[in-house]
This record gives sequence, C-alpha cells and structure tokens, in this order.
Amino acid sequence: MTNYQRFVKTINWELSDRIMTYDLVDHAELLSRYGGGGDLLERNARMCKQIGLDATRYIHDPEHHWMGDKIKDWIRFLGVDPGEWEVAEKGGTAWIAKRPFSDLRGLEKNMPSMPKKSQVEEWYKPAIKRIKEVYDSFDVVFIGDVEGPLTDAYTYTDMTLFCEAIYDAPELVDRLIEVCGAFSQYIAEVYAENPSAPLLFMGEDVAGKHGPIFSPDFIRAKALPIWKRIAAPVKSKGYKFLYHTDGRAAQILPIVVHELGADGFNPIERNGCNDIFQIRRLYPHTLLFGNVCCENTLPYGTPEDVERETFELIEKIGPQGGILIGSSSEVHDLVPVENALRMYETVHRYGNYPIALSRR
Repeated sequence: MTNYQRFVKTINWELSDRIMTYDLVDHAELLSRYGGGGDLLERNARMCKQIGLDATRYIHDPEHHWMGDKIKDWIRFLGVDPGEWEVAEKGGTAWIAKRPFSDLRGLEKNMPSMPKKSQVEEWYKPAIKRIKEVYDSFDVVFIGDVEGPLTDAYTYTDMTLFCEAIYDAPELVDRLIEVCGAFSQYIAEVYAENPSAPLLFMGEDVAGKHGPIFSPDFIRAKALPIWKRIAAPVKSKGYKFLYHTDGRAAQILPIVVHELGADGFNPIERNGCNDIFQIRRLYPHTLLFGNVCCENTLPYGTPEDVERETFELIEKIGPQGGILIGSSSEVHDLVPVENALRMYETVHRYGNYPIALSRR
C-alpha cells in the first residue's frame, strides 16, 4: 500500500494497515544528513522518506526563511512596494524587522491591492504539479497549504498596529483581511483543480497559550465568512479541509468544527494548551494531526520520553483512526536528531493495525 493510499483511507476514517506520520520539519541537520543530493525539492522529499515522515506540507530551505518568501508574494501578487521591507533572523526564527510604515496613516498609504486569480494560477499550478511529482516519487504525501486571512493581515501590519486598527481604522482591517483572503481563496481554487493530495491545510494562528488572540465574535464576523470561501472549492470536490492554530484552542474549536465545518485540526499544542484526548471525546469525527510536544519532550526529553508520549497517542487514539502523528507544531533545530527519529520510528513500529496495546 502506498502512503497516498494510506492517506486517503485515513482522512476518510478507514483503517489502513498502519497509522501515518505527519509533520513540518525545519531542521537543518536532518535535511543535511538525510536529504542527499539534488535540488531542494528532491532533498526535502528524500529526507522525509529516510526519516519515516509519511506526509508533510513544508519544504525547508535552511538558507532562506519562509518569511522572506511571504514578502516576495506580497510584492508579486498584491502590488506591495518592494522598498523598505527587511526580515531579521536569529535562533531559528525570523520576523519582519522593517516596514515602509509604522502608524495607521502610513499603513493607509501602503495598503496591498487585490490579487488576480490568473496571476496566482500561472504561478501555483505548475508549482504544485512539480511538488506532487517529486514527493510522489519518494512515496511521501505533500499537502497544499494557504495562510489564513487574519494571520496574513496581522503579519503584514504587525500585531500591535493591527489591534490599533481594529478600533481606530476598522475599514483598513476589513480591506486587509479581504485582500489576504482573496489571495488564499485563489490558491485554494487552483489547488482544488490540481491537488497534490485530497486535503488543503489553512494556517490561521488566532490563539496563544492563554486562549484566543481575538474574541470569538470578532472571528465570526471578520474571518469566518472568508474561511468558508477558502474552504468551499476544496470541500466541493469532496476533499478535506485542515485547520491550524497554535495555542489554546478550546474557545475556537466550536467555530472551526461546527460553523466552518473543518475536517481536521492541527497541531494540538500541549503544555496546558490542549488535551488531545479531550478533543477526541468532544469532537469524535475530527481528524487530528499532532501532538508530540515540540516545546519540551522533543527538544529536551530523552528518546525514551519521546517514545512514551508517542506510544500514548498510538494506544489511546490509534484504534479509533483519524489521526496522523507528529510534533505539536514542528521539528525545529533544537530537537536532537535521535528524538525526531524515535518519534517516527515508534509510530511505524507500534502503529500497525490492529493496534497492539503493550510494548515489548
């Protein structure tokens, strides 16, 4: 059975021969050690295959952080002035260090323009086709993804200015969300006609460790209608829609599951944020992607700690199906190679159906 066949069965709540692994890997040593030669795409796909990662949505470039690509997309597709944007990188992360505006008046003069679907399609259609060809050749499932409109909008402005605009310039907020949402909607429409897998991921970080960043009422009013437009072309094809937010999501999940109709949730952050076992009880028909802790267990635990946490997911949720196991957000450079490998190895070793309920 191929991983693509396993993936289709899993997301349709059919038990295949084993549980699958899913993750975002932005780990330079893993890519260097297991990626081999070839172009960046081939190296990433080969790395996934070698470490036991069955499905992903990410292509890691250790030389260029994805934040820089985001700004390039704004310039190319949203008509943003290329001057005075700078990205700073440190400690494995990156942020926008300079913008051509710092207040609402400057933001108003530097608003992005509506994208054109034809331009998006011209870029994205051949790109996702090429990605699928390469990843299929390594028997790895690649999932297409889009940014959520709120996340893209507050990344464009920075969070402080975005929150100020909510109260003092709501018309700018509405315009930003609409523009960013249209860009993701067009990608979703192209993806639905040219899927690399029968599922689309939307990353919309609207929660932190203490709960929602925005009120549920604000999310319903401003984001939910656009979320539905992004999901619509995918759902119309019978494909699945996967929603992502970091942080404590208890207040968000009823909107995501019952009002948006998302089919799955990722990454189910741990450390007091979410209880994956409670989420499965409350939302028994929601696919789960995660949730071995990448804040403590993976970077600072022993391989045995990683195996223990991974095995608990296999044991308690695996028999029900509808889960792909990986980190609670990402496998980053602080994670020892042996810990990452142990996580995927544990799934492959103990995740065969019927699930064995004890380790030897």
